[in-house]
Amino acid sequence: MNKRKINKPMNKKIFPLLLFFCILCTELVNAQTNVDSLFNAAIQKAHQGKYEESINDANRALQTDSSRADIYVFTANVYSWSHKNDSALIFIEKAKKMNYLNDDFYSSYLNILLRSNNYQTLAKAGEEAEKNGYSNTKDLLTKQLIAYRETGEYEKGIKLAEQDKYKQFLANDTIDQLYTALLLDMRINLISVSYSLDMFDNVDPHHLVTIGYSRKISTYNTFAADIYYANRFSKNDFLIELNDYWTIYKKNYLQLGFGYASNANLFPRYRTGIEYFFMPADKWEASLGGRYMNYPNAANKDVFIFTGSIGNYFGNNWLSIRPFYVLQNDLQSLSVVLKYRLYGKSPMNYWGIEAGVGNSPDDILTTSQSSFNELMSYHIKVEKNFKVNRISDFNIRLGYMYEQINLNATKQYRNRYMVEAGYKYRF
Repeated sequence: MNKRKINKPMNKKIFPLLLFFCILCTELVNAQTNVDSLFNAAIQKAHQGKYEESINDANRALQTDSSRADIYVFTANVYSWSHKNDSALIFIEKAKKMNYLNDDFYSSYLNILLRSNNYQTLAKAGEEAEKNGYSNTKDLLTKQLIAYRETGEYEKGIKLAEQDKYKQFLANDTIDQLYTALLLDMRINLISVSYSLDMFDNVDPHHLVTIGYSRKISTYNTFAADIYYANRFSKNDFLIELNDYWTIYKKNYLQLGFGYASNANLFPRYRTGIEYFFMPADKWEASLGGRYMNYPNAANKDVFIFTGSIGNYFGNNWLSIRPFYVLQNDLQSLSVVLKYRLYGKSPMNYWGIEAGVGNSPDDILTTSQSSFNELMSYHIKVEKNFKVNRISDFNIRLGYMYEQINLNATKQYRNRYMVEAGYKYRF
């Protein structure tokens, strides 16, 4: 009877291999567990606003396993949340090179490009996301409309929103506002008409009618012309004023103006001005400028005004303050106007309130008030702006002023009641 022989040397070779394989598997499992643990810790710290610590944990996880595209996307988001969009773009591009082109990637990619104001790339990324089946259609359409507006591709954005598959999203407030903004940007002409009625206790009312036209000549230049007609103190006068708005950089622009009055018995004969408008920070706006006016029929003919403004958008609110420092020969005065607006779902729908102290010839100076520097006034106005449709709006204002006047060589106070209405149409 033959006995089976056992190959002991072979067993001795297999056992170390099995042991090595088990140790290797254990190390891999431990490494993966360590990566997941670091990643989970990074996520938790990001939710707590500890962005630096979160980024450190995420980078340690990537050092252990550099194939985790999801961690690259997460790290890019944390960099973007901490306003480091350059670093965010580097990490999101690494995920893109790994072909990690899913909803998680495109949601993050589009948001990072938007936060970095990289609108050209955002427009291309939106088109790419659509081709690759990004499923969040509402988010995709929102980002594309923003990108097309900022890059001046208004018609492209309008056609996109009007596609049958996207029309349902026009019921969304944000998308409707973006679509409306694109329609307005496409319309380079604007006509405005306004009427102001000032009433007094013992004086005939004052009337002011304004007709305006403006045209966007190019992306960087808008030209405007206004005709003013005034009827006060049984006198009539016309003022024609031209204004040119030049975009200097992004949303910073320069305004140049020149006006001429035919009779110069209510308006200044010449009115010129220059003012620079700029954005010192996100959601802030400011301006600095000056005016010159010539009143040929007044004792003090030349008037110089130094002015500026600063405003801030917070939530649906806007608040602005504008001072006027006026020089007329040896006379000086300071007036201040404060404005506040509360916006509705559309920028055309808002409530506003204005309050002011002091007189400025930029507003109400007439030949009978040439010594305005020595006079005081207090006023308040309430306004409501209505959206008529996507391309037109209507405004109404009610106001009251308690003003000082010169009457028979004495200073007296009187009441002024103001009613104003205006309409704007774009085409």
